[in-house]
Amino acid sequence: MDPSLSLEALAALTDEPVAELRRWQEIGLLPDGDTGLPSAVAERVRLIQFARRRGVTPDEVASVCAEQGDLLASYVAQLPVPVRTSYSDHDQIVEGTHLDPGFVDRIALVAGLREQAGAYPEDLEALHSMTTALELGFPEEAMLQLVRVASASLNRVAEAASRLFHFYVHERMRADGLRGSVLADATNAAAGPLAELLEPMVLYFFRKGWERAMREDLVLHLREEARDPSAVPGELERTILFVDLCGFTPLTDAMGDASAADVLERFSDIVREVATDHDGEIVKQIGDAFMLVFPDAANAVHGAIELSARVDDDPDLPAIRIGVHAGTVLYRDGDYVGGNVNIAARVAASAARHQLLLTGAVRSQLKSDDVELRSLGPSALKGIRGEIELLEVRHDRA
Repeated sequence: MDPSLSLEALAALTDEPVAELRRWQEIGLLPDGDTGLPSAVAERVRLIQFARRRGVTPDEVASVCAEQGDLLASYVAQLPVPVRTSYSDHDQIVEGTHLDPGFVDRIALVAGLREQAGAYPEDLEALHSMTTALELGFPEEAMLQLVRVASASLNRVAEAASRLFHFYVHERMRADGLRGSVLADATNAAAGPLAELLEPMVLYFFRKGWERAMREDLVLHLREEARDPSAVPGELERTILFVDLCGFTPLTDAMGDASAADVLERFSDIVREVATDHDGEIVKQIGDAFMLVFPDAANAVHGAIELSARVDDDPDLPAIRIGVHAGTVLYRDGDYVGGNVNIAARVAASAARHQLLLTGAVRSQLKSDDVELRSLGPSALKGIRGEIELLEVRHDRA
C-alpha cells in the first residue's frame, strides 16, 4: 500500500521549505494538497532539487514538462529502488550497524552517500553486508578499496547507459522530427525495455570478470611460496607498458573531435586485442594513452612489438610510442602504483615516433634471442632519481 505524506513531512524529508513546495504545486510540478500526497512525490522533489543545483530552475522544469508531458514521472518510474520515504542520519547508521563512526564517514565518501541527506533503506542493507564481511575478517582497508572500485566502475556503467541512450536513441528521435509529448512517449517506450537489460548485462560481465580474476588468483596461490607473507599487502611483480598516439592533439585540431574519436576507437580496439592475445590487462585509458600490465616481460615486449606493427600497417593511424619497465608495483583501488609505474610512464614519454623503448630490468627477464635490441646507455628521465638503462627494440619502422 502506498503510504501518504503531508506537505510538512515532505519538507522534513527533502529539506525543502514548505513555502517553496507550495509554489511547485502551483506551477504543476507537485500534486495539490497539504495531506495525502503519494510517497513518490519525494522523488519528484529530489529530481527538481538536482536540476536546480545544475542551473535549471523549477520554472524551467515546469515549462519543459508542460511541453513534453510529465518528465518527472517517467524518471521516477525508472528508479531501480523503491520510493524512499525515510532515511537514517549518521548516528543512526553507527548505532544500527555497530561500525566505527570514522569508517562510516569514509564509506559515505567513497560510495557517494555524502550527497544524500542520510542513508536510505538500501544503503543500510549494503552497510550491513559490509559489517558481515568485516566480522568475517575482511580488513577495513581492503573494504574501502573494494567500495571505491565498485562505486567508480558501476557509476561509469550507469552513466554510459544513460548518456548513450540519450545521444543515440532520444536525440535521433528528435532529429527525425519528434517533439513534445510524442517524443516523450517514444523515448519512454524505448527506455523501459532497454533499462531492464542493463542489470543482467552488468551481472554477466561481473561473472566473466570473476572467472578471469579466479584464474589469476590461482596463479598467485601457486607462486605464493616465493613471496614474503610479511610484505606490503598488494605488492606484485609486473611488467608495465605505456603507449600513446604521437601528435594526437594537433590531429584533433585538424580533423575535428568526431573524426579524432573514430581514430581513437580504432586504436583502442587494437590495444585491447593485443592485450588479450598476450595475457595483458588494460589498467586505464586517459585520452589517447593506455597503461597496461603483463605477468612477465616476454608477453609485454612481444605484445608491444605486435602493437607497433599493427599500428604501422594502418595508414589511418598516427605513429605511436611505447615504454616498458618491469619491477615491483602495489595493487591499490583496482590500479597499480609505485615508483616502477612512474619509470614506465617516463620511458614512454622519452620515446620518439615509432619507437619502442624498454629498460634494463625488462631485458634481464628476456631470453637472449627473444628480440633484437640496441642499447641507448644510461639515461636521465624527468622526475626519476639516477639514470635508467634504456634499450630500443629494433623492428621494421625503427
